[in-house]
Amino acid sequence: MAAPRIQRVAIPSVDRRKEPTPHVVYAVFIQLPDRSWTVYRRYSEFAALHAKLAPPPPPAPLPPKQIATRSLRMLTGLGGLIPPSDAQIRADEEATDERREGLELYLRAILSARDDRWRTNPAFLTFLQVEEAPASQEDVRNEPRTDRKASPGAPPTALRPLPPSTSLRPWSRSRAPVTETDATRPLSDEELLHHQNDTQMQAQDQQADQLAKILQRQRQLGLAIHGELNEHAELLTHLDSAVQQTRTRMDAADAQIRHLK
Repeated sequence: MAAPRIQRVAIPSVDRRKEPTPHVVYAVFIQLPDRSWTVYRRYSEFAALHAKLAPPPPPAPLPPKQIATRSLRMLTGLGGLIPPSDAQIRADEEATDERREGLELYLRAILSARDDRWRTNPAFLTFLQVEEAPASQEDVRNEPRTDRKASPGAPPTALRPLPPSTSLRPWSRSRAPVTETDATRPLSDEELLHHQNDTQMQAQDQQADQLAKILQRQRQLGLAIHGELNEHAELLTHLDSAVQQTRTRMDAADAQIRHLK
């Protein structure tokens, strides 16, 4: 059975959860011609999907997990000595949003690629829960009932033939005809093929531009995190120096007390 045609996939939002441990999940929205739904996936699930799809890898790279941001959070949580600054909180939120954009671009590149090996891969369909999504009530109402309708005067066993677009499987739904647009209606088959290829190339160019912007923002974010780490390293150095000075003064005071005794 051919895989359902996915019209659109997006990651409009993220959700921060605390159970069983604090983590972030990404809301993946999937739209088919007849229904839509949302699944929630962690970054580790995206990484597992990427491993199953390669080689060769999908057309867009999987965004990194931002190890530098995690290290910064661990540094700021050392006994509460250095609480996170507003800049660090904003940096973490920006990193999460950029990762969301990168993951969305990753999924859209799979759908728009000329090579369909990735979007027809069972691992990709399972990741999106395409085969598990229930049909809507409207689909059930519109189910063709060829087993009960017969032409007038025909014997009970002479049923109407199935329409060409209807599958012979008992629970298949008829597909709606493809809608033409003002741009595609006057085109021939060859011109329509060129138009589709040009449209896909433009979409891929736009995705490449978006990816370049994301990488540029990630580079700027990395430089900002590097500066924050340097500032905290200096703070730790000053703190260590102050502790050593205090210890030296306390040792001198103890020596004076022993001398007075």
